[in-house]
Amino acid sequence: MEKLIIDHISWRLNVPPTSIHPYTHLEDDLHLDAVDILLLIAELESRFNVYLSSEEANSIETIHDASIFLQRHAA
Repeated sequence: MEKLIIDHISWRLNVPPTSIHPYTHLEDDLHLDAVDILLLIAELESRFNVYLSSEEANSIETIHDASIFLQRHAA
């Protein structure tokens, strides 16, 4: 799941996937603001056909965090 998320973020931000790792921080490393992060999470929810609660979405800070929550709901 992490690779799919990395590929999506790479495409979305137009950065090489090799520059994104599981513990890449969405705000600090990718320089996304709160609105960009929520939009990205909404895109991932749509792509993987899952719904995250507001609490879950707001607690996502890294690619790994996103992967954990998305996998939990996809199962």
